[in-house]
Amino acid sequence: MVTLLALALACADAPPPDPGQTVQVPQMAASELLTRASLDLRGRRPSAEELDAVRADPAALDGLVEGFLSDPAFGERMADLWSEIYLTRTETFYISAADYGLEDDAGFRAAVGDEPLRILARVAQEDLPWTELVTGDWTMADELLAAAWPLEREPGTGWQVARYTDGRPAAGVLATNGLWWRYTSTDSNANRGRANQVSRILLCNDYLVRPIDFERNVDLLDEEAVLDAITNNEGCIACHTSLDPLASYLFGFWTYVPDSVVDASRYHPEREQLWQQYTGVAPGYYGQPGSSLSDLGGQIAADPRFPECAVQQAFELLLRRDATVADMDRLAGHRAAFLDGGLTLRSLVRSVLSDPWYRAGATDLDGAVPRKLVTPDLLADQVQALTGFRWEYAGVDMMSTDSVGVRTLAGGADGASVAATATAANATLVLVQERLSEAAAIHAVVTEAALPLDQRTLFTEVDLEQDPSLAPGATAAQIQRLHLLVLGDEVAADGEEVQAGQALLTELITIEDNVALAWAGLLSALMRDPDFVLY
Repeated sequence: MVTLLALALACADAPPPDPGQTVQVPQMAASELLTRASLDLRGRRPSAEELDAVRADPAALDGLVEGFLSDPAFGERMADLWSEIYLTRTETFYISAADYGLEDDAGFRAAVGDEPLRILARVAQEDLPWTELVTGDWTMADELLAAAWPLEREPGTGWQVARYTDGRPAAGVLATNGLWWRYTSTDSNANRGRANQVSRILLCNDYLVRPIDFERNVDLLDEEAVLDAITNNEGCIACHTSLDPLASYLFGFWTYVPDSVVDASRYHPEREQLWQQYTGVAPGYYGQPGSSLSDLGGQIAADPRFPECAVQQAFELLLRRDATVADMDRLAGHRAAFLDGGLTLRSLVRSVLSDPWYRAGATDLDGAVPRKLVTPDLLADQVQALTGFRWEYAGVDMMSTDSVGVRTLAGGADGASVAATATAANATLVLVQERLSEAAAIHAVVTEAALPLDQRTLFTEVDLEQDPSLAPGATAAQIQRLHLLVLGDEVAADGEEVQAGQALLTELITIEDNVALAWAGLLSALMRDPDFVLY
């Protein structure tokens, strides 16, 4: 299997398409595109000033988007996007914080799953070449991982650069506990499943989706018969001839006692040769011999499929749809921008954001995605940026977990039973949106009511204790501001949106006899609008 981009490059000598048949894609309004780019790159909606600047001069858009690419949140947003590829943010790890004498089990499990993604985040944020992802001699660790694993960590709180001290080779994400705690192996599988994850995540080559044609008389319950088929059956050899050598690189992560915190936490150089016992197939990469995990990282870094896969993933993650054969020419263009940019993720994302399909407005054309559905992490981030509220229970982030929280109910993937985030709204997402909006709105009103007007961000026009009917001008201006900040809509002071907001305030005050709660109700209603989760 090859990436779509590889197919495009293989057909590079084909006649160019007829310019007369070029599809003209209707483009988003500048303010809509500003919102999409801001959410994708920063995890928050644009400010009122940014929206005003683009409405006054649409040409200001590109400069603002360029600024978003340098935002401190860029790396974390890229990690959130690629979490759908790595699928390590799961809660199924068989070792808990208590095994290390730590108390924060939810935080520990979240940190384990985040380790490889935090490497990606740093690669993105610091403009390191994409190859650093598989060749770096460092990892990322927070206080919990540093307390549990054999790591030397740079000083500071939160996620910091760290290095393992157990002799593991330099191989970026390939040398992380987080990746191989997520993808374990049985004795009979002998790291083949792990090898497929390497291929799927880094090369966009998933062996499990290949058509398999082999003799039906092979007894899959007979281990010797299976081993014989792997080496002699042509239908099996087609995959295993490249998969098994790849698997043989990974025996340093082989564990004899899976529930032993010592065995599972450390890399085992002394076990690197176990391929001789389990498969008899020496390490290799599509015909290139090797011996260590570092060799594997270097071979992947030199493989043209590695950047091609990154291009396809970036395109699909940012457009929220699969790439197709019709996209091959544009994928080739993004690859060129990626290479010219020194293989930095920022250069690749910049190219995809300029793509007419990313900027497509309202249209029925195949390939256009005029509205994308927010992921749970993006929904949580934009609510927090807007209101300061993060939905937590007993210290656990409700939007990023399932054992306590509502991640899959909100359309997210748990990395185990749900492998892909939702692309269309459903009933449970609407319920989560409702509860999150209610709690966030109350938090915002209570917080801002204690602040003077010039220190507020949302309720800058009104006294939250004064009857709105006593200051109709200020009330209208406040409703306009909420529409702008929450939905990106510029509404008229005498428009139907403001009139509906005034009517809702009046009704809520009648019911609750509390002006502040009425404003919270209005803010909640706006955050429950479909346009708040579709962008």
